[in-house]
Amino acid sequence: MRLIDDCRRCHTFYSVQLAALIALFGFLQATVLPMWQAQLSPLTYASLNSALAVLLFFARLIKQGPEAQQ
Repeated sequence: MRLIDDCRRCHTFYSVQLAALIALFGFLQATVLPMWQAQLSPLTYASLNSALAVLLFFARLIKQGPEAQQ
């Protein structure tokens, strides 16, 4: 398995940040959603997760990091 260049700086990549945000929302769904069921519908959380997943897809398309040497 070969890692990406500058893998120690991966926390600065948009896709890694969005993936962490999606994981945080997944955790919040398990802990917070039962307390807020009367105020927020499950459709709201599902829509938010779907939007974040689409953003993650587009973030993976953006070139990040230093330019590749030729």
